[in-house]
Amino acid sequence: MAQLYTLGKRTRPRSRRRLSSVQWVCDLLRMELISGAYTDSPLPSEDALIRKYGVTRGTIREVLSILGDQGTIERVRGSGTFVLAPSALHHDLAISQDLAQDVNARGTRVVIRTTYASIHAATDFIAEKLEIAPGADIVIVESMTVLDGTPLSIRSAFMPADLFAVHMTESTVNLHRSPYEVIEDVLNEPIGDTELQISCSNADPITAESLGVDVGFALLNTTRIVRALNGRAVEYSISHARGDKLVFSTMMRTQKRQQGRTVLT
Repeated sequence: MAQLYTLGKRTRPRSRRRLSSVQWVCDLLRMELISGAYTDSPLPSEDALIRKYGVTRGTIREVLSILGDQGTIERVRGSGTFVLAPSALHHDLAISQDLAQDVNARGTRVVIRTTYASIHAATDFIAEKLEIAPGADIVIVESMTVLDGTPLSIRSAFMPADLFAVHMTESTVNLHRSPYEVIEDVLNEPIGDTELQISCSNADPITAESLGVDVGFALLNTTRIVRALNGRAVEYSISHARGDKLVFSTMMRTQKRQQGRTVLT
């Protein structure tokens, strides 16, 4: 017999068929909500959802219960079921640009607030990432990204001081904006390529307090190396974002095999 777990609590056993239908219906409905469906109106009735997905009333009720436990929806007696969380931001990873640049191109929703900037000596790890000598001066910048007034992510960035030290200490430099914009101003040219890695973790007490979430909350972590057009590494950064507010997307290209070798197309 299959078993279903909700928020760490084991419920009564479910059949594999029932568990399977709960999973896919829950996934589909959650993705509709993340994409912005029903933001200005209640969700369809149970009967309408039963017809839409072709499943039993028990399955629909269990799906709505799961989404309610996750804080995605709220069921109000006599009024209907409403979306609690706003639609997630979709950030295209195919272009070297920051989330703020991507989202704000369609209207200002994201604000970046720099909370710390200072010069330090590079550790061996950072020196390797920035391809500089260990102990060389670097600029460390910490910032918070805010979405519609709510903390979305926190970020620590490390940059070679020979390029950025003067700009970080000048009062005329505006650090409260996309780091890509800051880097482009310093280089006086467009950004080159970005190497990006994405992982997941649970919020520790410090991160939870910064983002206004519970300890253990799901986070999307990104680490990146930003390069200039000549290939020089100009920034290494680590960020932690609320997993319920952000969706990363990209186009995965097909591979064609020609005479024993793989060619990306």
